[in-house]
Amino acid sequence: MASLPVSSDTAFQFEGRNVRLVEQDGETWFVATDVARELGYRDAADLTKNADPDEKGTYRARTLGGEQSVTIISEAGVYRAIVQRKLNKRQHDTSLFEKIGRFQRFVFHDVLPQIRQTGSYNPAPIAPALPDFTSPAVAARAWAEQFEARANAEAQIAAQAPKVEVYERLLNADGLIGLQDAGRALLCHPNLFIRDVVIPEYCFRDGSRIVAKQTSVQRGLFENKAFTAPNDKVLLRAWMTPKGLAHFGTVRIPDHVKNPPRASAAKPTPALAAAGMAH
Repeated sequence: MASLPVSSDTAFQFEGRNVRLVEQDGETWFVATDVARELGYRDAADLTKNADPDEKGTYRARTLGGEQSVTIISEAGVYRAIVQRKLNKRQHDTSLFEKIGRFQRFVFHDVLPQIRQTGSYNPAPIAPALPDFTSPAVAARAWAEQFEARANAEAQIAAQAPKVEVYERLLNADGLIGLQDAGRALLCHPNLFIRDVVIPEYCFRDGSRIVAKQTSVQRGLFENKAFTAPNDKVLLRAWMTPKGLAHFGTVRIPDHVKNPPRASAAKPTPALAAAGMAH
């Protein structure tokens, strides 16, 4: 667990309770105790026990009694915790499950995009600065830049978020997902995902089947399920777990494995069109 130096911190309110944030090297971290409370975990240790080492750390927070060491969790770690909570919804009452959904949307649709755009979070709506209306070109360009800054901030969050709803639809009765479906859920070419991401480190081929390495099973990323072949021989096949989905949602996938975005004729915003016509 990394030990991070003291830096400036802030907080936002979720349904009347403070959730504290810490900025480290340009990235936003969350105080784990606050997130654990909102997601229904017992405490910070319970929240971060399945997080990877680079998803958690310690922070020297200033308090009235002096500096105190608190556990913090990265954005990727919060994503992972939400995925695990939502994929195990049968274990939670309806009110907690609904609260987790509200917390997820509020944090990743409101708080973090505004931090990306402005450097801080202000619960009051931020009125955009009025452009110079004496110059149509300058005014149009200013509105376009403000629109694009917000859109880019939200797109950056969306690109990092694990596709929780997709995962829920693909899980089988045992709460596991096939490797081809996992690749699709992660917006990858399924066969390339298996060949170039899964097999080198996490699994191996046994004939036409793919079997998880014991280390991957011990980490909770995969399970090997037995099935009966046509010749009545019992064989093993690898399936990915919810923790595995969360893990691959935060690791770097090689560019050649990712599905390229669909080509579409991008239409300029009215503001951009006006700015271009004014030249």
